[in-house]
Amino acid sequence: MVAVLAALVLAVSPPELSPLTFEEALALAGRTPGPESAARAAEVRRSEGTRLSPFVFNPQVTVEPGYRQRADERGADLRVGVSQTFSLSGQAGARNTAVRAEEAVLDAEARAVLLSRRLAIAEAWLRLWAAEQAIVQSAHELKLATSFRDAVQGAAKLGASTKLELAEAGAYLAEARLAELDAEGQVAERRVALAMLLGGDPSRPLQATGALPEVELPPDAEWVPLVARASQLPEAAARTLGAQLERARAAEAHSSRGTLLQVGVAGLREYDGAAGGALTLTLTPSLFERGERDRGTLLASAERLEGEARDAGHRAAAGLALALHEVEHSREVLAALRGALLPSAEEAARLRELLFQSGDSTVPEVVLARRALAAARIRLGHARAGETWARVRARFFLDALSGVSTP
Repeated sequence: MVAVLAALVLAVSPPELSPLTFEEALALAGRTPGPESAARAAEVRRSEGTRLSPFVFNPQVTVEPGYRQRADERGADLRVGVSQTFSLSGQAGARNTAVRAEEAVLDAEARAVLLSRRLAIAEAWLRLWAAEQAIVQSAHELKLATSFRDAVQGAAKLGASTKLELAEAGAYLAEARLAELDAEGQVAERRVALAMLLGGDPSRPLQATGALPEVELPPDAEWVPLVARASQLPEAAARTLGAQLERARAAEAHSSRGTLLQVGVAGLREYDGAAGGALTLTLTPSLFERGERDRGTLLASAERLEGEARDAGHRAAAGLALALHEVEHSREVLAALRGALLPSAEEAARLRELLFQSGDSTVPEVVLARRALAAARIRLGHARAGETWARVRARFFLDALSGVSTP
């Protein structure tokens, strides 16, 4: 039984990777559950708003059957009336204003949710790309460590290497293997994270394929005015519109308790066959109940949302300022890695190997040089992803400010 189970396990091939470019990942953002449902909510509200009647109240139909009896006569009476109530306080206009405010809030919330999901997907894809670059470097380092250990073993057989050098080479190989395992675990974790954001099957591994996106940004001198407009970003705008919506609902609640006029017509037929009609006018003045209960709650909510909108505006300004700072900072880090650290690490590793081959260097020195080179290459991959992420994040924010839909 154990042999059969082992055969079945070995027969199962690992799941095939699903390559996904940066642009393809972003294109799926609008179809994930959160943004899709937010956009659908805005569509439903707009669709239902087009069906609103110009009348706020429904008509009333009154039927009053009766019976009359006198000493010498008897018979049935019937009265039928139709009436319509009209608001004299502008309730229909207040209702329409509130509906338009609801549509604006839902649109802003949908934009905010979509922007948040696109940012999360972009960051997850770039983190996966960096992890996959790291695993390539780890595999290359493992291959070099294996060949180096084999060379030290061959030299030990000839008496040219000590047991300490052989142990150092073995430890280097073991650490390279552990580094590869750590990289594999990080890749698996980030593949699941990206699949979760995309609403896909986490058991189907994704692969970040294709080149890093090229992102153009305005000149640095134009950044300060953009930060001052950060309160127009979708999240802060949604809070501001939410406060306006609550005030519109408060006005609607107040007008719904305003003066009402009911106009009706009635026809009647008496027991003796006489027929007639009547016009009815009913006025309901707004003397006592004016909607203060509902209006007070809504106005209080508006005040709270206005404060939250200001806080959201400050957070948006800080987030945009930080994103623009990260563009400059990550650019400097990438330049330092490319221009100084990586070339120096490559040259140091090359020279250490030459010195080792000529007998002028030791195994620990070669190991340290190779470790430094591997770390520099992995760090360069993360720095490239980080610099791209900073530019993408800033570009998304700037597009949201200008009302442009980020591709």
